[in-house]
Amino acid sequence: MSNIFFIKPFTKKSAQGGITDSGVIYGQTFGALEYVTEDWFRQNKERFYTSEQMDNLIRLTGRNEEGLLADRIQLSGMSPFALDHLTVLEGDLSDLYEPGSRKIAAVYADDDYGSADLSSHWARLGDIITVRYVEETAYVDPDTGIAYASPEDVPAGANYVAQPVKYRDVEYEVAALVTVPSAFSYRYYGADEFVLNDQTFIQDSGTSDVMYYAFDTTGEANDAMEEFLRDYTENVNPQFDYESKALYAAEFEGMRSMFQLCGGALSFIVGLVGVLNFFNAILTGIIARKREFAVLQSIGMTGKQLKTMLVYEGLFYALGAAGISLVLTLALGPVAFTAVGSLFWFFTYRLTLTPFLIVVPVFALLGILVPLAVYRSVSRSTIVERLREVD
Repeated sequence: MSNIFFIKPFTKKSAQGGITDSGVIYGQTFGALEYVTEDWFRQNKERFYTSEQMDNLIRLTGRNEEGLLADRIQLSGMSPFALDHLTVLEGDLSDLYEPGSRKIAAVYADDDYGSADLSSHWARLGDIITVRYVEETAYVDPDTGIAYASPEDVPAGANYVAQPVKYRDVEYEVAALVTVPSAFSYRYYGADEFVLNDQTFIQDSGTSDVMYYAFDTTGEANDAMEEFLRDYTENVNPQFDYESKALYAAEFEGMRSMFQLCGGALSFIVGLVGVLNFFNAILTGIIARKREFAVLQSIGMTGKQLKTMLVYEGLFYALGAAGISLVLTLALGPVAFTAVGSLFWFFTYRLTLTPFLIVVPVFALLGILVPLAVYRSVSRSTIVERLREVD
């Protein structure tokens, strides 16, 4: 089953075929307020403001009769299809399926791994939530007490506090604590979010603005639907947009290719540096030991024996480096890549020895050929010449 999410409903869905289930998600981010304690207000917004700015914001925020601070609220009205896709942390969503239900679900934030942050919302199971649907607002200068009809009427440089003068207060009971899939969410932060039954949302908010239209398709119809939506959003209604698993997969494929390209280039550079260091170490070692080799040959060591010794040294150096690299990879790899995984939720560490098994024979070959090539260059001089050259 493939999920395709579309920002607005389109009338030709039945003509496309292959749709197995669907639903509408309504949204409202203005004209509705909640009232919260100053501690929660600060906690919820402190990452966006300095301490001085926060104090001034609180001074310019309206309060209700109980002294609680007004805060904007994000409301979603979800049809049963959308409710089915919520993750319930506590409570029960069954009451939200009833038309006109006065039950509500508090939306908690989750991280990229799907783990809920239980400190991201103040509402708890069984709490009574009062939503103030504002129909008319006055803008009052807190320093002079003068009220204005709109923010545009406030004199330049003057502060104002938004105070509802015509509104409806509606109470709801928190029936569940939930997390919402990214495909159904507002995707911006700073305001508490709640979910209502779709019909309750329309009735209480007075709006039927559609935030998302979502549906499932069969696997066989997925490609045709993808093509239809691409054409529809590009040529028919460019102001609309759509999302699907195929789009997400394409984005991740592009990112994966980027990581492979960058990782491959970095690995090549590191490998090249390693080979050059290996060559330099062998070359330096043999040249620095000219006298030692000349002395050994002068007392009877044959050229074949000397080359064999150098090959063993080269293999020890090359294979030893490979062995140490393998040990460090096995020991430190999970630790290092756990840190990377904390940055990218889609990252999964998987150890593969294939590159190691490919590189080891190459290193072994270098361990043999490099010492032989360097020795051949050095051995062009006679033993006497090498002894005199060192002296």
